[in-house]
Amino acid sequence: MAIEHGTFSLTLLPNNIIVADAKGPWNIEAVDHYHNDVAAIVNEFAGTPWHHIAILRCETVFIPQVIARLEQHFLWRKQNNVQSDTTILTDSFSKNISKQQITQIFEKLEMTHFFASDLDTALQQIAKLKAVTKN
Repeated sequence: MAIEHGTFSLTLLPNNIIVADAKGPWNIEAVDHYHNDVAAIVNEFAGTPWHHIAILRCETVFIPQVIARLEQHFLWRKQNNVQSDTTILTDSFSKNISKQQITQIFEKLEMTHFFASDLDTALQQIAKLKAVTKN
């Protein structure tokens, strides 16, 4: 088994918002670790809706094996009542390629996704989405 590379931390904000702060590049082992940690948090939600924000730093281009694993994880999120996903690319070496890869995954899975410039903007997008779904 390969050694995990890429780092992340998870923070749970009020209203079931998970913020992942991650520094790449990532391999499959790092994505699996991330999935297991997110799943542990989501299981505590007991089916209630939740939101995900990913702050991706540095090398954010994904190799094909990682893209395939992320697709599985994103599908799992969809099946476990995620309401939205927001990505913030910061200090990215290849922002345009990363945006393209991320967009393709979410479009393929027909999931709600946004890009934001910072955490405050991401939280505002979630607040707007929640207001729209209440009406």
